[in-house]
This record gives sequence, C-alpha cells and structure tokens, in this order.
Amino acid sequence: MALEFHRTLPKGYILPTLPDGTTAPGTSLLCQRMYIGGVRIDHQGGPWADCQLVTGTQDPHASGELGLWGLHDKGLSGSRLMVSNPEADVAYGVVSLSDGTQVKATTVTVPGTTYRAWAAPIPDGQPITAVDQYDTHHNRLTHDTNWH
Repeated sequence: MALEFHRTLPKGYILPTLPDGTTAPGTSLLCQRMYIGGVRIDHQGGPWADCQLVTGTQDPHASGELGLWGLHDKGLSGSRLMVSNPEADVAYGVVSLSDGTQVKATTVTVPGTTYRAWAAPIPDGQPITAVDQYDTHHNRLTHDTNWH
C-alpha cells in the first residue's frame, strides 16, 4: 500500500455530488493505493476509487477507520489487506490469524501531513481472530475481534 496526497484537487478529478445536490466538501485528495499481486484494489472504479476528499494537511475526518480489502468478494476471500487509518497515538498494528501467526504493520505518515496508515497482508484462507493497535511504548490501544 502507498499513501498519496494531492494538496490541490488533481486535474480530471470531479467532486462527488451529495444527495441534496451540493458537492462534497474538500480541497485536497488523500489516496490509499492498495495492491495485491501487482493488481490495484478497486482499479475497476477508475483512478480515484481509492481516494477520499480532505481539507488541507490535517483533516481529522481521515483517521480512525479500519478495513479489510481484497480483489474478490469485498475482501472476504482470497489474499487480503487489513488497512488502518489510525489515530495519532497508534505506532503499529498486529493482526492475529487463526493458525497463531501474527502479522505486524508499522504506521507510516505522509510527510508534511497528519495522514497515517498501516497495512498488513492476510494470506488466502487465513481467518482473522483479532486486530490490535499499539502505541510506541507497546501499550495496546485497541482490540477488535469482528474480522474474519
């Protein structure tokens, strides 16, 4: 996975329309370019499918999400990526699998911004038993058992 930040909206990007007919707010674009086996996840959705509108370099709406992504069945089967856009105090994530394997992923930040993410590869056929996030002192901050 690679984080990509556009300070201004790129040429060719069209602001989404909200249900009330107005355009979505935002002045910048934050993209998570996720790949499995060299294939970009959501490539069918076009060049901006894995991007979200943000306002400037410190939009708080761009953090706090955790998701499972894949090339098939909305990430429910095949090789997958567990991706987090963690809060500021999260240094890394650990994904525990049913066979006892633990996959650790370190948080990275887009230089000059507060936008952060970590991504852990999940092998085909491996159910997830827990996703934990830790601070720099190795204190567990979150424990999530709602993934498969």
